[in-house]
Amino acid sequence: MPSTLADAADAFFAAMNKMLSGDVAGIEAIWSEADDISHLGPMGAISMGRAAVMADFARESAMGFKGTLVADGRHFVETQEMGYLVCMSRTRGMSKEGQTIQKDIRATTVFRKEAGQWRVVHHQSDRF
Repeated sequence: MPSTLADAADAFFAAMNKMLSGDVAGIEAIWSEADDISHLGPMGAISMGRAAVMADFARESAMGFKGTLVADGRHFVETQEMGYLVCMSRTRGMSKEGQTIQKDIRATTVFRKEAGQWRVVHHQSDRF
């Protein structure tokens, strides 16, 4: 698990890219296992608790996306126990139906230090 906030953000976006292509193992590893986590995804759902958040990512991973998600314009704020990242998530690729996808999404990811490692506790993304 990442010990710096920047490394945690890198691990989060690497896991998101794997999740979009069907592999949720990295998502499950980087997110906190506590039940106070939340996810407000670009599809409009508000999910609270580990089971609901992981179910969101399982649904997203089954969408058959082929492409990449890149975090641009990253800005970090950090304390000893909490930190967050705000950025532009730039998605480029193809849906499983062959439609081109190019979306720029504002995103905020909140991390908490647990046992000396940064874990995701909240992620919010929306189109603008």
